[in-house]
Amino acid sequence: MRVGAAKSVITPPPGTGLAGFAARADGARGVHDDLYARALVLEEGDQRFALILCDLCELDAPFVARVRQRVEETTGIPPASVMVAATHTHGAPATVALCCVPPDPRWLETLEHRTAGTVAEAHRTLAPASAAVGRGREASVGRNRRRPDGPVDPTVTVVRFDRTAGPASLVHYACHPTVLGPDNLLVSRDYVGFTVDAVERVTGGWGGFANGACGDINVGHSTGQTVLGLPTPGRTFERAEALGLRLAGEAIRASRDAKPVGGKMACRRRAVTVPLRSVHEAQARSQVLAQRQKVEALAAAGTTGDVLAEARLELFYAEAALQWAEQHPGPSEATEVQAVAVGDLAMIALPGEFFAESGQRLRERSQFPFTLVIGYANGCLGYVPPASAFEEGGYETRLSPWSRVAPGAEAAILEAAAGILAELRDATSP
Repeated sequence: MRVGAAKSVITPPPGTGLAGFAARADGARGVHDDLYARALVLEEGDQRFALILCDLCELDAPFVARVRQRVEETTGIPPASVMVAATHTHGAPATVALCCVPPDPRWLETLEHRTAGTVAEAHRTLAPASAAVGRGREASVGRNRRRPDGPVDPTVTVVRFDRTAGPASLVHYACHPTVLGPDNLLVSRDYVGFTVDAVERVTGGWGGFANGACGDINVGHSTGQTVLGLPTPGRTFERAEALGLRLAGEAIRASRDAKPVGGKMACRRRAVTVPLRSVHEAQARSQVLAQRQKVEALAAAGTTGDVLAEARLELFYAEAALQWAEQHPGPSEATEVQAVAVGDLAMIALPGEFFAESGQRLRERSQFPFTLVIGYANGCLGYVPPASAFEEGGYETRLSPWSRVAPGAEAAILEAAAGILAELRDATSP
């Protein structure tokens, strides 16, 4: 096997709008830490594969397609063998017009060039390497934000490629990089940056971070308070550093105990069409009007506290549903699942925000000893909750441009993912 690794700075200029929080009104006022596009290129026999990890909130399918085309033009790696994922930091510029300012098209074009260029650089550094995987456990960083007793995936996985130029270490963990809240106006990778920087310092090589199925996992704060922009203690760079270093410590320990996983390499990609929800625009507009009148009446009566906050939150949900209705969506949306396998290791890319339980169920169905479920990859379906979550309600299920799929979407995608994992196990078995 040969492996190449590279990274490039993709930090935007000052004033660029930031993604992830509807309550954040201003653009970036400065840079706390640089954003990067990081690339790994794997080669085994006549097979080549590129993994791209960007310090961004999300990436839509058209952007991914353009990057894949550029990569093919510069390296010859076909689009079906290029996986593009976002770390999901909310301290990065918008690349998709969701609950934030629209992305800057000039910056997006620059981003495409730099991202594809990073793969080209990694391709130029291909050198003999051996692969190993280690697992650890960190249960104190990620927490289920929907309910205290809800599922959390504490698994920390490190894929290490040992090369003469220094190791390349990929850290995988499932948790929203949202220690920093909507009041933060500095570009940042959030806790992910502290984790990756620490791994690179200790190993002396390349480091990268792939997020998992963390649609319902953050570091313990209220989603409702975040939506409304209410202050929450502890959403500081100091805490982001503490949690990032805690995760890095476990990743480094896992890496030291890593087991070899070398073997055949193969990749697969499968198209999936998922059902969408909808609401009539007139109905959505009526709900917004009624809820706005309720908020105004409560405020006029001097109501404060949880009652007013809950009414404001319902107004936010009504306005989000109207945003989706105004787009006049069709009944379904095309997306994809993609996976690569190297011996006993598989990495499966899911195009959105999947719950921790979904990631765990997919890993249990996998025949590979080591399976990394990578979220926010190759597209942006928004939240893809399991069917049971729609009955429970909550932010992740309320109709909006970022929560638009119907209850059957999660099952359809996981079934396709399990299918290509089974195909890859057959293809990579001795």
